[in-house]
Amino acid sequence: MFRFYSILFLLFCLNLFFSQSIKHFRVPDSLKNKNSEQLQKAYDKVFRIDNTKAELYANSILIKGKKEKNNDLIYDGYYKIAHTKGLENENGQIYADTLLNLTKNVNTKDYPAKAHIIKGILFNYDWRYSEALDHYIIAQKLSKDKNPDQLYYIKKLLGILKTATDENKEALPLFLEYYSYQKQKINTPDKDIKSYIGSIFSVANSYSKNKQYKNALHFIDIGIKECNKFKDYTHYPYFVSATGIANYYLKNYQKAAEGHLDAEKSFIKNNDYGNLAITYYFLGKINYDTHKQETAVKYFVKADSVLVLSKDFYPITRDGYEVLIDYYKKTGDKERQLKYIDKLFYADSIINNSKQYLSKEIYKKYDTPILLEKKEELIAELDNKNLLLFWCLSVGFIIIITLSYIYLVNKKKIKEYQRQAELLIEKSKERELGLPSQDDNIIKENIHQEKARIVIPDKRLQDIKIKLDEFEKNKSFLRKSITVDSLAKELGTNRDYLSKSVNELKGKNFSQYLNELRINHIVIELNNNERIRKYTISAIAEDVGFNNSESFSNAFKKITGTLPSYYIKLLQEKNRI
Repeated sequence: MFRFYSILFLLFCLNLFFSQSIKHFRVPDSLKNKNSEQLQKAYDKVFRIDNTKAELYANSILIKGKKEKNNDLIYDGYYKIAHTKGLENENGQIYADTLLNLTKNVNTKDYPAKAHIIKGILFNYDWRYSEALDHYIIAQKLSKDKNPDQLYYIKKLLGILKTATDENKEALPLFLEYYSYQKQKINTPDKDIKSYIGSIFSVANSYSKNKQYKNALHFIDIGIKECNKFKDYTHYPYFVSATGIANYYLKNYQKAAEGHLDAEKSFIKNNDYGNLAITYYFLGKINYDTHKQETAVKYFVKADSVLVLSKDFYPITRDGYEVLIDYYKKTGDKERQLKYIDKLFYADSIINNSKQYLSKEIYKKYDTPILLEKKEELIAELDNKNLLLFWCLSVGFIIIITLSYIYLVNKKKIKEYQRQAELLIEKSKERELGLPSQDDNIIKENIHQEKARIVIPDKRLQDIKIKLDEFEKNKSFLRKSITVDSLAKELGTNRDYLSKSVNELKGKNFSQYLNELRINHIVIELNNNERIRKYTISAIAEDVGFNNSESFSNAFKKITGTLPSYYIKLLQEKNRI
């Protein structure tokens, strides 16, 4: 009886939510007599081309499903509303959650896997990659042996995730596999034109990400021809934009500009501010590389303005701010120079403080300490030159106040880095440090500590322990090519057993173990070797086995609580005293 009333209550709540989610929507007279197939076709025709219209059709499908008590239409309506909301930078999660709740106990070809797919897509749009992956994995299990279309679509989505995390080489085979599947279906009654053309774009984009621009243009050409052949223009503006990007990197500047200017119209029409910002950024780069600096600056300013509308930041656009800072420095416009320094601070604060951005653009020409020093000089100059003008600007433009707040936040962060660097030096002095080992980590106080050692009678585990001790003693962890697979092979075991052994013996996963060995080693080296302190961050990263300065700096910060640049600077200052 209790279960019966619980179900009734749940249905009541869902019904209430459904009615509110479409409370202010009325089906236009022109759509009232359309059947579900006509509404579906209308939606497919405008999806990604005019998402406002797409949402209108999605709502109409949902209303029709509710009136007809047709679950398939209700599910599809919520799926489509969630997707279009996500594309318009609006909250689609409430619709996806409703769909997930509705379908969690059904068992059809599409559901509940499709509900997890849209959840993952929306998380991906918000750069919440770990949560997106969780839902894709669930959907993959639910689709296995039941729906090959979904299974291959999830491969594509996993490829998109790998692209987002800069694993472009690993992403390409997934896109090619999805393309091959869709291509073999295109001449069958079960063809899916939209997915087929989308698979071509995925391959083209992946080739571009892998810097194989000629291959990218080849697939872009195929995609545009197929759009015209099947009269499906969902992906057309993205193909056009992609021609502009590929041609820019091939230095075909005229073709690149034509592609971006053509794509601009579609992105403006569809309020696609993210892609519009990237379009303006590349138009800025094209003009900058062809020595049309004034025009380049106009486009970089446009890119910044559109990013404000999109409420997002795209790491690829970061160096546009560097151009603007240099330009206004040359023209003597200190106010605008200060404005774009603060914009660059804001961009870096997002990249530094959020795992959603994994760009390699952060450690470039203007790193934070230099920018802070330059900003303070500029503020002092403006104060001395014309205090009244600076005050009026501060009062007149709310944005300056906001950016000043961001400056204070960054200043506080730098003080924290300096404090952690001081603590690190103190800890180093307190200990008589030898080779780095599990008992000798120099890490932040709030970092996860090792688990208490448990004596395990497993001979294999003890054998691994001896070999790991030797691995640490010989400093083999400094090799750049070391991976859990390669080390497992060296130690005469397999990947899974090595990972479990490291977890058991060291109280952490293999990546954490390797990074802590390397960071502890370089902290000791920096303390004892003045010559190493003169190296660049990239050179130090290379010496201790990291692939690049970014991954080294991130690991150093995570383990010690400060950045290597601050630690080295403090060591040099103390050495001079």
